[in-house]
Amino acid sequence: MLTPIVPFGTARDGRPVEKVLLRRGRLEAEVMTLGATVLSLRVPDSSGRPVDVVLGWNCPAAYEENGGYLGMLVGRYANRIAGARCVIDGAEFALTPNEGTKQLHGGPAGFSFQIFRPEIIDEGAVIFHYTAPDGENGFPGALRLDATYTLTEEGLSIRYRAETDRPTLCNLTNHSYFNLNGGGTALGHLLWADADSYTPVDADSIPTALSAPAAGTPFDFTAEKPIGRDIGSDCEQIRLTGGYDHNLVLRLRPGLRLAARLTGEKSGIVMETWTDQPGVQLYTANFLSDDPRTRTGVPYAKRDGVCLETQLPPDSPNHPEWGDCILRPGQIYERTTEYRFR
Repeated sequence: MLTPIVPFGTARDGRPVEKVLLRRGRLEAEVMTLGATVLSLRVPDSSGRPVDVVLGWNCPAAYEENGGYLGMLVGRYANRIAGARCVIDGAEFALTPNEGTKQLHGGPAGFSFQIFRPEIIDEGAVIFHYTAPDGENGFPGALRLDATYTLTEEGLSIRYRAETDRPTLCNLTNHSYFNLNGGGTALGHLLWADADSYTPVDADSIPTALSAPAAGTPFDFTAEKPIGRDIGSDCEQIRLTGGYDHNLVLRLRPGLRLAARLTGEKSGIVMETWTDQPGVQLYTANFLSDDPRTRTGVPYAKRDGVCLETQLPPDSPNHPEWGDCILRPGQIYERTTEYRFR
């Protein structure tokens, strides 16, 4: 039996929104067509009780109005681009800013706020299709994107595939806020990361360097520790961003590999983040809204979730020495992230 697609209200401009129900073994997920957004992800805890491990709102409008990108697919370029500009092959492009003079997560009409077309594969898998027109949010080239969401026996796999008709930027991620206890503060969650350096930022959250040593700082998660242990420290980097909102630079390893492990200290749920990307943006829900339109009806508070956004370093378009972030005609952008549970 094919996975059901059911109505899920409308966007603020009246566009109809649907959600897709995915099932595989003991795992269940809901994903909506607005922003190819993970609405819920239910996995069993240590006693077998199903726990929804992601935060989510109860209607599309709340996703559009709260600005937190809960569960949303982020693009065309994830994270921040200083000055909302980029240079490709010597030509400068003015991007649409949406955070002061910067562009964040692809701009005000980024992929998170577009309606994707769902294509059902089976009861546990769906492909979301979207074609971004040339010039959307200032980016050159039409970009055709297929995002495949698959529930496996282990967890949720997200595979991105994109092509373009002009040289452009492409850096995609998922912005789920995880709470492995099913609610409450996430500060007691234990985190390990395969990263011995991080990307320091200035007061505008723009990188000042690609990497700095994590040893001896709050950003050292090479030995598992509670997320809240150092979040209140007098570290300037923590003070600048109001908590963790930094790229963890992963150790260089080929292919899909284990990047981070998050453990719910109450539920016993362990989530492994696997990726082929070079970094993971650690974000500790520093500015969550107290909007009551949550899936549980209980307003979210600061630190109620943890984001592990697999991606390129922020502001990479302004630092070609950090690696190539340009997608060209004839090339295929292919990236995979998996969230595995046990």
